[in-house]
Amino acid sequence: MKSSKIWYVRNVAGKVFGPIPFETLKEWVKDGRIEPLASISQNLSTWMLASLNPELEMDWIIENNPGQFYGPTHRAVVDDFLKTGSLAPEARFYQSSACVEAKMKPIKDDNAALAADKKALEGKVADLAAGMQKCQDEVAAIRDRLAKTESKLIDETARAEEALAAKDHEIAELKEQLRRQSEVHVPEWRTEEPLVPEVVVSDEPPPQVARNAFGGANQATLAAIERQAQAELARMGASGAKKFFTFGKKK
Repeated sequence: MKSSKIWYVRNVAGKVFGPIPFETLKEWVKDGRIEPLASISQNLSTWMLASLNPELEMDWIIENNPGQFYGPTHRAVVDDFLKTGSLAPEARFYQSSACVEAKMKPIKDDNAALAADKKALEGKVADLAAGMQKCQDEVAAIRDRLAKTESKLIDETARAEEALAAKDHEIAELKEQLRRQSEVHVPEWRTEEPLVPEVVVSDEPPPQVARNAFGGANQATLAAIERQAQAELARMGASGAKKFFTFGKKK
């Protein structure tokens, strides 16, 4: 209620003092010149208790003796009473709740603003926590998919390695079969010009060759016998030679 206008003070006896500026009014309050029930006005028509103006700080009440009160007044007046020894030793002091409430209002407003800011921050924190949880869930899902993909790749790799090993084994067996087949001796039958022995007609019996079969004289005829055998085989042909060599063998 501070104003640049002039002010008037009316005491309980109805006497009016002024006009004075507001700063002078505040000094009068501190000097104890303004009674607790004094009124103030700016137009001499509308009056209010001076103690109701929070800027005058008339928010102290003194209980000098039980049931004996003075106030509300300024703290400077209380200090003056104490300095002059005007109060009883058991005097008590109270601060007006209305004034305290007026002083506490800015603090309460600040607290309310802080509470609102706190609530807003808590909302932001909750949103961030929800976003973080969502991100964590997405990361967990990605890790799960990666684990499944890795397991699938491991299984497919194992199966591919098994198939490759089987192919390697099959190739090794084929190589071994090829090696064995290459080692089988297949005789070649060659057709040569048959030897036509010279026909010699003799009246004498043939010589005894069996006795000399293993003698030195018989060695000279081995080549001739071999030639005759080859000629006979050539005459028989491949099918006849096969039957000849398999004759007497068990099937």
